[in-house]
Amino acid sequence: MTDQKHDLRQVAPDYKIPRGTVVSEAGIMVKKTAMAIFDPSANTGERTVAAHGLGVYIPDNAIITKVWVDVITTFTSAGADAGTIALHAQAADDIVAAIAISNASNVWDAGLHGSKIGFPALADTATQTALEVAALFAATYLKTTAEREITATVAVQALTAGKAAIFVEYIVSV
Repeated sequence: MTDQKHDLRQVAPDYKIPRGTVVSEAGIMVKKTAMAIFDPSANTGERTVAAHGLGVYIPDNAIITKVWVDVITTFTSAGADAGTIALHAQAADDIVAAIAISNASNVWDAGLHGSKIGFPALADTATQTALEVAALFAATYLKTTAEREITATVAVQALTAGKAAIFVEYIVSV
């Protein structure tokens, strides 16, 4: 017989959340984190100049509070890395605006990177009140108006390589 205190199957349910209607109730909530993989190195269909749905959906009325990108393999495109990549959930460029892979400030080189959501441009926080700083963060949040698929859009040139894990942190509101 298995000791239940040590059998994680008994205490840790499958944390994958099914698609469809998500009901929100007042009470204690847990932030959820969705992970989407964008892998043109392995999936040649994701190399083309097009919008590529990544098969991960954020529910209706979700408030996305933070998005970060873990680039496993640096992205490259067909010529001089002029290809651009953008990430979105609700509308074009709302997570990462389209930026050329060759741009020095791009988020498509190996490593951890932030996004437009959850990472505001802070001024001098020494002179700002806590409410002002909180408002700056809240202004970067995104609330979905329907179930939305995390999407990577490739433009200008087809990709030749690259792999990233996109993490989307959210809570569901009413």
